[in-house]
Amino acid sequence: MSRPPLPELPDNVVDQAIGWLVRIESDGANPQLLEACQRWRQAHALHEVAWQALQKSDATFQGLAALPGSVARDTLQRLQGGRHSRRQALKLLGVGLLASGVTGWSMRDSTLVPWGADYATEVGERRQFVLDDGTRLQLNTASAVDVQFTAQRRLIVLRRGEIFIDTGKDAATAGGRRSFWVSTRHAQLQAIGTAFAVRDEASGTRLRVEDGVVAIQGKGQPVMVAAGEQYLIDANGSQRVETSPLNASAWARGQLVAKRMQLRELTAELARYRHGWLRCDPAIAHLEVSGVFQLDDIDQALSALSDSLPVRVERFTPLWTRIVAR
Repeated sequence: MSRPPLPELPDNVVDQAIGWLVRIESDGANPQLLEACQRWRQAHALHEVAWQALQKSDATFQGLAALPGSVARDTLQRLQGGRHSRRQALKLLGVGLLASGVTGWSMRDSTLVPWGADYATEVGERRQFVLDDGTRLQLNTASAVDVQFTAQRRLIVLRRGEIFIDTGKDAATAGGRRSFWVSTRHAQLQAIGTAFAVRDEASGTRLRVEDGVVAIQGKGQPVMVAAGEQYLIDANGSQRVETSPLNASAWARGQLVAKRMQLRELTAELARYRHGWLRCDPAIAHLEVSGVFQLDDIDQALSALSDSLPVRVERFTPLWTRIVAR
């Protein structure tokens, strides 16, 4: 018995489903994101139909990485064409989704800002704020925090992403300087007159201290982290990171500083600052890169890679870029 055809899906529903799919791809470990996606799917029957169809069509992008360049380019050009051309292109990749809207989807919507966050940034955006106590708070790409100041303490809750903090003197408080804390999924950090970077990762919380001291609080005695030191904190405790190919706080100056970093890892870092798909061919993933890349111009950073390594950058659409051997 043949399967009944899928209903004709409205373009706006397909656009939303594509947006959710890319968000999950880029940050699938975020429980708030998964819950929000589930709520969207349950809000209307057509949402679930579109979602299930896209689960099968995820190969539209994943499969392109394994295709010859000419075939991938032709497919993506069809995706950019009219409704009939997009259907043909999707079928070319073995996809039965009768829908459009891949290029019509607004890339500004590709990252979900956590609902109710006090401060947040979107993909590719970095922002700086000065809090009431004089603290300078910087948010990296796709980040969100809550600020909870009371008479006894100052607390920053990192909900997602990465921050840099230069703690303020808190001079206006009548009762004296309040303690300063940062809370993440994995760690409770107490700052002691300091400047430091904190990054929320799937595997744990990464801390780098630039000035002063930060205490990692947990079971037993706190771990005191001094300037120049970096730690990774997870469910098993805290471990000092002796060497790292990535400067953990250079982003606060608008730079990505790499030292003998594998191209695979560098590509993943650059992908955090741009919309769409950025992938590295596994055949060149092991190449090592050292350099300083400006975060305000990721396309220029990609071009610099082709100037210094035996690679080339293939840009098929604003949605999809890959780095391959030259």
